[in-house]
Amino acid sequence: MVKKEELFEVTSMFRTLIKAITQEWNKRGGDFNLSFPQYKMLYMLNATGSHTVSQLAEALGITSAAITGITDRLVTEGFVNRERGENDRRVVNISITDRGREIISQVTERQKEMLEGIFNQLQEEDLQHLRRIFGVVLANIDNKL
Repeated sequence: MVKKEELFEVTSMFRTLIKAITQEWNKRGGDFNLSFPQYKMLYMLNATGSHTVSQLAEALGITSAAITGITDRLVTEGFVNRERGENDRRVVNISITDRGREIISQVTERQKEMLEGIFNQLQEEDLQHLRRIFGVVLANIDNKL
């Protein structure tokens, strides 16, 4: 069994890593004026096509109200379209625009460079171990919630 001190150290290091990545994201992404949740939503829409608000909320792990707020900003910027369902007006579909595809490509390239700089000292095998470990931890969290 893992000692409590080691668990505390691991979680503390993880928080520090996330904070550092977030700060770096904000520094490099400032030119695009795009928050990380907005980026995640655009990325998902670009990769998988249009979704309803509730589908996006579930996939991104945030509330439908948060998706609505993110969508409002992205619609204003011309990055996404919002359309009501034909059969059920309560259903709102969100899709990415060509302008959204352009911005996601630019931001993804810049962030890829940032992440490569952060993780460039790790061997491929180490990255595979991290993916496996994070997968196990996240699955454990999902199973307990």
